[in-house]
Order: sequence, then structure tokens, then C-alpha cells
Amino acid sequence: MNQSQAVYNLASVLLQYPSSEWKDYLPDLHSEADSHDDKQIAVSLKKFLDYLDRTAYEDLCQNYVLTFDFNERSTLYLTYSVFKDNRERGPALVKLRQEFKEAGAELESDELPDYLPLILEFAAITEPEKSAKLLKLHFRSIERLSLELEALNSPYHFLLAACVDCIKQLRASDAIGSSDERRII
Repeated sequence: MNQSQAVYNLASVLLQYPSSEWKDYLPDLHSEADSHDDKQIAVSLKKFLDYLDRTAYEDLCQNYVLTFDFNERSTLYLTYSVFKDNRERGPALVKLRQEFKEAGAELESDELPDYLPLILEFAAITEPEKSAKLLKLHFRSIERLSLELEALNSPYHFLLAACVDCIKQLRASDAIGSSDERRII
């Protein structure tokens, strides 16, 4: 697992409804964040972990629900921010499910395929070349969600900021690779 995949893995777990067991793993999570080569990503992760450390479990749960369940602008369902509940969302979800299948992943979750923790889990366990397409496809929605969470002063913004930075690095390496290809030709 590369460092970006480790970030996606951590975010895929911590963007789900809180578990009381998370606090048991905080020392390991802090170590993992500290080991990231990109200091900006490490700082973002540490800020969220600090929030997790200092916040009571009941408050974590309440914050999660208020942030993601009662605010349509900060939903974790990425196509919702684009299509809302109109009929164009259905084909987008079908296409997304097909993208998972073409990449070799069968969805065993009851969640819709645009659920951000599911997409991040996929990116964490799949070869980067296979997950890159999905991450780039949803980059704008992930970035928009990050900005919305930042505007809400939500600590979840830090998790999204780390993911956005990882995807930006992926996009930058693609741009470098394509410009190198043009020079060779």
C-alpha cells in the first residue's frame, strides 16, 4: 500500500459513522500520519486525529450526524451534489457501478456506489492505475465537499483536504507523464 492509499484507507474508515473503538487505535493512527512524506497531508491528518482524541464519543456521533446526515451540501454521496435526486442521477450511479466492475471490484455494500467512504476504500485496496479514473472523475465533488466542510468549520475538512492533496498529486503526475510523452514523440 503506497502513502496515498494509506490516506484513502484512513479516510474511508473515519468518514463513516464513528466507532467507540477508534480511540483505541489513536497512537497507531498518529504514527501513520507522522510517517507521511508530504507534511501538508500529515498535518491535515493529525488535525483530524487531534479532534478525534479530544472529543467525547457521543459528541463525535452527534457531530457526524449534523455534518453529513442533515446537510445536503455536505453529503457523502458525491453524485447528489451534482444531480440532487433528479433522474439523471440513476444513470450516473449505474455508470459508476460499472466502473467498479471494470476495475475488478464487486460491490458488496448496501451503499450507493457514489458513497465517498466506499470510493476511498476502493482506492485504498485497488492498484492505483485502476482507482485513478474514479478518483479523477469525482475530484471536483470531493474538492467541493472539502471546501463546504471547511466553510462549516468541520474537522472532517482535514480528512478531505488530505484526500484532495493526494488526488492532486495523482493528477500532477499524470500531467507530467503526458507532457513527457509529447516531448518524446
